[in-house]
Amino acid sequence: MVNTIILKSDNITDTTKNSTFEYQFPNSINFKNMELALISASLYYTWFNISDELGNRTFSYQYVVGSTTNTRTLTLDEGLYEVSDINKALQFDFIDLGLYLVNADGDNVYYGEFLVNTVRNSVDIITYAVPTSLPSGFTQPSNWVGYPTTTYNPNIRMQANFNEIVGYSSTFESGLSSGVGTTLQYNSTQAPNVNPNSSVLVECNIIDNPFGNPSGIIYAIVPNVGVGSLIYVEPPEYAFNKIKDGVYNNLRIRLLNKDTLQPLTIEDGEITILLGLREKYSYEGNVV
Repeated sequence: MVNTIILKSDNITDTTKNSTFEYQFPNSINFKNMELALISASLYYTWFNISDELGNRTFSYQYVVGSTTNTRTLTLDEGLYEVSDINKALQFDFIDLGLYLVNADGDNVYYGEFLVNTVRNSVDIITYAVPTSLPSGFTQPSNWVGYPTTTYNPNIRMQANFNEIVGYSSTFESGLSSGVGTTLQYNSTQAPNVNPNSSVLVECNIIDNPFGNPSGIIYAIVPNVGVGSLIYVEPPEYAFNKIKDGVYNNLRIRLLNKDTLQPLTIEDGEITILLGLREKYSYEGNVV
């Protein structure tokens, strides 16, 4: 016989992260020869892939005005990003700086971008030549940063941790290509890792799993939906884990970052976790 425990948003004890749950037993319970499994879980895919916690909010680029090379660091807001969102953030920064022109159709022309290459499963960094004077048919914004003495391509530079999101080495630079006057394209050398938290570890404080790290791990939730969508997990076979013999007043569940083993920050607290408890059985099917 399997008894069930339901944990919902009312059981969350840390509302800043929405990843620690506590269930208070009506009375102290002396567990002996009992085991526990995850029966099901539902939660929204709303943990940030760019954050202070992951240390991946910044990258930089260099540009030239006159003959002076300038470096600008772009710090992304914490959030859920696709590569297209990173590219938009770069474009917004170009607008803020004044590093863009407007063509005859009224469209902004930017001099660097991130693009997904679906054929290569990579992220391309493309830079374009910045002219030394206003091209015919173009207009410049009121905050135009200024023309270079010599045509150049901006230098987009990776920084540690951010580089993993787009699949480049931490030391990659597209290069401040002076006098080239052409479009330059670079392919990431690794598959982009847009979701560093590719699985969420479910930990229970009363479990002793000798194969877990930490020992309380009872399951790993792997997102199989798009960002912002509902993840629903219902294992086809329950993996029961031994409960440590002892007297308990409560049961605690934590949803952990697989790399740091620290509670994950989940933006949407609408989470439901169903656990099953039963007497421990031997391999012959007898109660131990």
